[in-house]
Amino acid sequence: MKLRSLAVAGILSCFVPTVVANAADALALPDIGDSSSAVLTPADQQHIGRDMMRSIRDSGRLIDDPEIENYIQEIGHRLASASPQGGSFNYFVVRDPTINAFAMPGDYIGINSGLILATQNENQLAAVLAHETAHEIQHHLARSYAEAKRMNLPLTAAVLAAILLGSRDPQAGQAALAATMGGAGDSQLASSRAHESEADRVGMDLLATAGFDPYGMPDFFEQLQQHFRFSDGAVPAYLIDHPVTADRIADARNRAAQYPRVHYVSSVNYHIIKARLRVLGATDVSALLKQITSELKNGNYNDDIGEHYAYALALEKNGKYAEARQLLHKMLQDDPGRIAYMLLLAEVDAQSKQPAATRALYKHGLGLYPGNALLTLGYAKFMMQQGENKQAAAMLDEFTRMHDDAPPRAYEMLANAEDQTGRKGISHIALADYYTRIGEIPTAIEQLHLARRGHDLDFYHESIVEAKLKQLQQQVPTKKHDSDRKKNSR
Repeated sequence: MKLRSLAVAGILSCFVPTVVANAADALALPDIGDSSSAVLTPADQQHIGRDMMRSIRDSGRLIDDPEIENYIQEIGHRLASASPQGGSFNYFVVRDPTINAFAMPGDYIGINSGLILATQNENQLAAVLAHETAHEIQHHLARSYAEAKRMNLPLTAAVLAAILLGSRDPQAGQAALAATMGGAGDSQLASSRAHESEADRVGMDLLATAGFDPYGMPDFFEQLQQHFRFSDGAVPAYLIDHPVTADRIADARNRAAQYPRVHYVSSVNYHIIKARLRVLGATDVSALLKQITSELKNGNYNDDIGEHYAYALALEKNGKYAEARQLLHKMLQDDPGRIAYMLLLAEVDAQSKQPAATRALYKHGLGLYPGNALLTLGYAKFMMQQGENKQAAAMLDEFTRMHDDAPPRAYEMLANAEDQTGRKGISHIALADYYTRIGEIPTAIEQLHLARRGHDLDFYHESIVEAKLKQLQQQVPTKKHDSDRKKNSR
């Protein structure tokens, strides 16, 4: 760890001046030498978090899959709702085979696909998310920055630089922060360890209160420790950023023993999402299909539902639609209300040019689950593929108006559908809603200016634009806001 700290310190010595100089302007952070910068305000953290999320999206590492997104958000919100403090957190999955999870400023919590695949049950996955959620609830990043500020100026700059480094690479930023704090002296190291211990304690309480088995946390720690103790491979980033020792495992087991033992069985969707990650992350789907076929033939698999779903999805990805359809019909007979099966069967029918069957399946699903986001977005996507943009726009408009928590992609799809129908102004309004929900406020403002300049809005929609502009302009720094206004007035 000491060598790693020195290496990161060397990187930061080159990186700090540029990042800190740009931070105050680009992210509207206070000047590092100003006494008001003793803490990172919530607004500061939001700016940093949005920048980091933008970088992840631009890198192509964010997994853009509605079912995976929906699942991880459901588990995360279940944990967050167990906190007395409440809070709204954004959970997302990164396409990365390594085992890691991380909390970012602005209540963003990321988890690598490799970590999800490494868990043995849903309790373990929930334990990791609970630990990271606890970091956010306890404001550990802001507290680390404030503690560094109290100690000395150079360390404060290094901590800020490490946080901002995450806007380019979240794992590198987190490792840099850990190394910086670890190499800064006993006081900072003790603080970092205290934060980990606190996140374990608070996370354990979230885990138990949310109805998961609290032993999921020590079980996962122990699983990682045993696996990599005898491995010749590199130690995963998760163990560098979250050191697992015998004492830590023992402490976690002692804490878990204080809660009633819960016999929580992993949900069907947990196994489906793991199977989905396995197939969607494969570099050679043909080879994967052969592997799954062999596993089914030899009985060499752990979960029946996950294995058969992976087989159906691999068949679809290899263009073997008839076989996939036959398997999915059987799976739906065994579990008629499973939305994941309906969605995959609808995709198979659409890919094999059976629009009537696809439409009937979506209507059936929405009859069972009116307003379900996954089915609604899937049906709207199918309509747009059929050239039914007006009908898709009407469906998405009603869905977004009826659901305040509609996912951002619903607004993006609405914008595309409205654009195809020629309603450019309303398309820009929908795009503004999309960018607002992913934290791109200046871009949202730009879309509203474009909507206003288009001259194709009625009085009702013009009023909506003005109201949204007024609300959003209060969320950006004056300097940035003025720049956007000048750019859009040209």
